Amino acid sequence: MSCRRLLVTNNPLLRNTIPSCDFVDGNSLSVLLRSRDFVHMGWVLLSHPLYGNLRPHQHPYRSVLLERPAGEPRPPLDLQSLEYVENALGVYSAEKERILSDKGMPGTVRDDYAFIDAELMKESLSRYGLWPRESLKTDH
Repeated sequence: MSCRRLLVTNNPLLRNTIPSCDFVDGNSLSVLLRSRDFVHMGWVLLSHPLYGNLRPHQHPYRSVLLERPAGEPRPPLDLQSLEYVENALGVYSAEKERILSDKGMPGTVRDDYAFIDAELMKESLSRYGLWPRESLKTDH
């Protein structure tokens, strides 16, 4: 079955590295909201939206990998994907005031957070052929 895959992320390290990327200029809650929008359009989660067991106040970047089944103009809503993303939104909404932002962070700290997010997504991206052949590098 041929499918289209998409990474929804606010991670600047992955923005220009992953060929099929929807970059969200916002916080991690914004990434989850955008991912939910895709799920409502028939996309299916390929990665869990709460991967890495990181709380909203612990990490400014979030990435979610999705897939849209080919062959159907509007695939049916995947209820399991919707449940996962809604549960993640519940966790983030409960801690809305504590969501970590990269605004005002020193560049080296932002780079470290971006690298951690990329490493956490590496296995999923590799599994679906989206991980770059060369290792990601940060500007330290």
